Amino acid sequence: MKVLLINPPQTFYPGSEQPAGNLPIGLMYIAAVLEKAGLKVEILDAFISATFQEDGETVTVGLPFEQIKQEIQNRKPDIVGISGPFTCQIGNSIKVSNIAKEVNPKILTVMGGPHVTLIPKEFLEETKTVDVAVIGEGEYAMIEVAEAFEGKKQFSEVLGIAYRQDGAVTVNASRPLLEDLDVLPYPAYDLVNMEQYLNPEKIGYRSFQNRAISMITSRGCPFNCCFCAVHLHMGQKFRAHSAEYVLNHIQFVVEKFKVKNIFFEDDNLTLDIKRFEAICDGIIQRKIKIGWETPNGVRADCLNMELLKKMKKSGVNSIFVGVESGDQQILDNVICKSLDLNRVVEFAKNAQYIGLKTGAFYIIGFPGETKENMQRTVDFALDLKRRYDVGMHLFAATPSYGTRLYDECKAKGYLPADLTWNSFAQARQAKGMPLITTNEFTPADVKDIAAKALAEYKKLSLIGHIKHPVKALKTAFNQPQLILKYLKNLF
Repeated sequence: MKVLLINPPQTFYPGSEQPAGNLPIGLMYIAAVLEKAGLKVEILDAFISATFQEDGETVTVGLPFEQIKQEIQNRKPDIVGISGPFTCQIGNSIKVSNIAKEVNPKILTVMGGPHVTLIPKEFLEETKTVDVAVIGEGEYAMIEVAEAFEGKKQFSEVLGIAYRQDGAVTVNASRPLLEDLDVLPYPAYDLVNMEQYLNPEKIGYRSFQNRAISMITSRGCPFNCCFCAVHLHMGQKFRAHSAEYVLNHIQFVVEKFKVKNIFFEDDNLTLDIKRFEAICDGIIQRKIKIGWETPNGVRADCLNMELLKKMKKSGVNSIFVGVESGDQQILDNVICKSLDLNRVVEFAKNAQYIGLKTGAFYIIGFPGETKENMQRTVDFALDLKRRYDVGMHLFAATPSYGTRLYDECKAKGYLPADLTWNSFAQARQAKGMPLITTNEFTPADVKDIAAKALAEYKKLSLIGHIKHPVKALKTAFNQPQLILKYLKNLF
């Protein structure tokens, strides 16, 4: 039994952030578990190849689909597992399943990821070339899918999947979440060309970091922000690798692959403060030379002065926090973030005091907001930039399938009637148009507020560079790609 796991190409629209060629960690965990179970596994990362194919205003990054077809023909898999990372990219995942069936209709096609997890029945009813949808965590579900395909058990016995049989779609009972993440082997680094990901010339906005990879040390989110689908995909219970597992994993990639920087892609890296503190202490005590960052954002109310100092000593390069709104009433009653903005200000002040680079994520355009509420968020973000040099990353609210935000927008008629998967992709781009229209605002209103905020933010950044020329020159020397991007945006 041979399994081929494929990371599809991705399509980008005008105004998109530069694509980021990070490790396909989800597929690598699945591959490691399948290998341990005795299955033959290969990974085809059709995205990292960095071939750019233009089609009108869109650009598809990755292997051409004809080449993917050739790869499947040459490798002769029995099962093709396909990553479906986001709704906005699901079209390319479907194209890969179409190709697999063209090569050999007997290939079992399996797809996982947030999109199919949230709407498994609807997805399989629409997508006839996918046989099985994995709902939630995929490692052990894939082992049982392979066993069912071999005839060792029935598909009806496999928890956490939806499958097509005799033309009908069946959704099985949920699979219990993996309680002890330490039972997982390290991702299958041996099945990918690590130098492709460690090369500073790779595609990606993080490529200025030398020999950098992503790592995930925990799963699940106990919070219930209206716009977020993480808890729907990975559960609300926070589950984490032990500090010892994480430290050993870090040491492994540093010693074997000479990794110098790690991007912790956790959704709640610092939620268990004692665990996270033990990780920082361990990096310091083991004298592991590593830089690290939190690109997904962490909670500002989990970061006291003592912990920030340990983070700096252990090698943190920057800290991003999720703020979402600068209006406390919107945070409490609309987004349900459970965050005190005073704690955000406290974090920003402490981080600046000890010399840490910081950034914050904000979202505007929620049902229940007015233009005045949105302006308060912008004012809060710009004030943090002026006083504490906190980077501003501003987004328009986009309703993902399965979230309360989507349900409300759908029920109240706030979304376009002709909503497509590509609509989500375009709405998330810097130059795209938001999707939500209410009695209080239009997508154009949200766009206008964001544009004015960005213009003011650029002025503040330029003033900061002029006031601190040594710091600006140091950044330019260490991160030239970042400076080029900044200049391009500025002009």
